[in-house]
Amino acid sequence: MRPFVILGSGGLGRQIIGLAEEVERHTAADKLIGFLDDGIGDPDVWGVPVLGGDDQLAELDTRYVIGVGLPAARRELDVMAADLGREPATLVHSAAWLGKQTSVGPGSLIFETAHVVAGAAVGRHVVMEVNTFAGHDSRIGSYVVMAGGASVGARARVGDGVMLGIGSIVLGDVVIGEGAVVGAGAVVTKDVAPGACVVGVPARETTLRRGRITA
Repeated sequence: MRPFVILGSGGLGRQIIGLAEEVERHTAADKLIGFLDDGIGDPDVWGVPVLGGDDQLAELDTRYVIGVGLPAARRELDVMAADLGREPATLVHSAAWLGKQTSVGPGSLIFETAHVVAGAAVGRHVVMEVNTFAGHDSRIGSYVVMAGGASVGARARVGDGVMLGIGSIVLGDVVIGEGAVVGAGAVVTKDVAPGACVVGVPARETTLRRGRITA
């Protein structure tokens, strides 16, 4: 058995429970053993035990996935876990599609009906939620979060730590800079600068706070 824990028990963390159960049914090897979360006092979350705070990872001989949806927090937790010598688990739903010559980085979470098309590369600790799409020969950087229905076109480049909102579309050959945010339903037709927030059709840069444009 290859046990792992989920770091964080919020919305994404709870969503991972179903993914973990499905992966276990099909591999009979990967086994979710609990949550680690500094901010919860409950003994379990939806029947999955809470084993303690994040510091407990130092005491547990286990792998980990990250159940926090903000890219910056995902990076911080990954660095913490790597400093402890822990290895990430990678969870791919059996109803996801991985084409030929694709790659999925360690710690990534690929949910049902996600598509990673031929030649696409997905980085470390990426989240591809339901009905997401990475077009052929695209590159998805590490710690990227693709909310449900987000799509990235052929040969597009998405930098580390990008948030792609629900139903957003990045057209082929477009480059999204590191740390950028693409709002829900936006259609990105041209390159986006690092750290920028874009919304609308076609997408334009906005000064709205992140919390207002991401789901």
